[in-house]
Amino acid sequence: MRPFAASAAALALSAALVSPAHAAPGGAAKEQIVRVDVPDAPSARRLAGLGLDLAEASGPGWADVVLRSPSDAAALRGAGYTWRVRVADLGADRERDRAYAARTARSPLPSGRTSYRTLRDYESEMAALARRHPSRVRGFTLPERTLEGRRVRGIEIGHHVSARDGRPVFLMVGLHHAREWPSGEMAMEFGYDLLRRDGRDREITRLLDTTRVVLVPVVNPDGFNLSRGGGALEYKRKNCRVVDGKDAPPPLCAKPANEELGVDVNRNYGFGWGGTGSSADRTAGDYHGAGPFSEPESRNIRDLVSSRQVTTLITNHTYGGTILRPYFSKAEGVAPDERAYKALSDAMSAQNGYTGMRSGDDYETTGETNDWSYYATRGLGYTIEFGRKSFHPAFETLVDEYHGTGPTAGKGARGAFLVALRNAADRGAHSVLRGRAPGGATLSITKGFTLWTSPVGARKPRPVPTRLTSSMRVPANGRFVWDVNPSVRPEPPFTPAGQKPVTGLLQEKWTLTCTARGHSSTVRVLVDRGRQAYLDLGRCR
Repeated sequence: MRPFAASAAALALSAALVSPAHAAPGGAAKEQIVRVDVPDAPSARRLAGLGLDLAEASGPGWADVVLRSPSDAAALRGAGYTWRVRVADLGADRERDRAYAARTARSPLPSGRTSYRTLRDYESEMAALARRHPSRVRGFTLPERTLEGRRVRGIEIGHHVSARDGRPVFLMVGLHHAREWPSGEMAMEFGYDLLRRDGRDREITRLLDTTRVVLVPVVNPDGFNLSRGGGALEYKRKNCRVVDGKDAPPPLCAKPANEELGVDVNRNYGFGWGGTGSSADRTAGDYHGAGPFSEPESRNIRDLVSSRQVTTLITNHTYGGTILRPYFSKAEGVAPDERAYKALSDAMSAQNGYTGMRSGDDYETTGETNDWSYYATRGLGYTIEFGRKSFHPAFETLVDEYHGTGPTAGKGARGAFLVALRNAADRGAHSVLRGRAPGGATLSITKGFTLWTSPVGARKPRPVPTRLTSSMRVPANGRFVWDVNPSVRPEPPFTPAGQKPVTGLLQEKWTLTCTARGHSSTVRVLVDRGRQAYLDLGRCR
């Protein structure tokens, strides 16, 4: 392809698109989303190096960028790029939200909400659901406080939710990125939906018998609280790590001058940390942090996944209209479970109309949630980028996206979520341990291994010690069934020596310990996807 050169006419048009005609009242420039022409890979890499706010929505020949000020537009012009405006005023949707809430008593959403939730709304609603449905909803708090001292909370939904049984887990999380408000809303609405239809819809009732649905709608409460407050920080993306290695008192993160500081929590996971699609620049939108799992928010999700048998994971984001799966960087090579990954992606796409693809074919990243969870647990995880236009569009757009109404007629998020939940329950898609043990005994399975960060230049990969451990209680009749992820793990492409494409599976085993009445015994169990292992643990001696 010939080298890219901007014509004088194109540059003049670009200048016009950010001219004073787009200034807000009082002369302040309006924040915009523009679609930048990137005809080849070198131009895409140069764009990523400009330090602008990339929206992570891209396609053949284009990438979306947030223009915060005239200086951002000047940086694009100076680098020779052309673009067209996609959203001329990001603040205009808030006016639409106020009008929608004023004319709508109850929306078609399962909760009936008519506006985006605040952090207080999320926390109070989750607590209310747990009080209202004590046998079906259990609230929980993740172990680490945020940098501003907040708790990260979630709910677990299922029949007999407090039982320590062996059901598989479907996990959905939102708001890794503070400004992506619909990502948390989708998780909450799905929870309301399940509870409303339980007992009325035969399939939903069966799924709540056979699975546990775990929802963490706000992974990054510090950043979200600032973004949801509006004003200069409405489009904050990252957490509140203003200074590496130090907690931030709330007034420090809230200063507009520090808006660009913080860590991208979704580049901070240990597997492949520090590589393609993340930055070492503390002001960059994809700053990966000082080290793998340096942030409490990513450690919270790591610990949650490591202590549950999460057979299917959805991490919600905005925007792009895509369902993303590994590989997340092309150098990783195609995942050993690509066939299963693609089949489930296609089934979800048929419901919400989004494009399913390997993430690295859209935009390359490392240190991402689903890449880490897959290579650690072999549970299938996806990133769903909701919407097609902006990070938190007008609220009524969310209503359409959830149900598949309006412009998205017949294609909704709800249907895609149900497909993913069915997969979590499907014993052909994970593994099963079953057998006999003393009634009331505790069974635990563990596995430990080392994952590695990306090699970058002369920097050697760092080890990421990884330990998975979960437990269940044997029913009184002494017969147990435990839905688990396979013990057989994908061979990781990041190694102590550097990087290589994935070539296959590691024939690892779970270590299973049975403890009862002061006695314990341990066995090693090899089990692959779609397989079951029978264990007679006798008296746990």
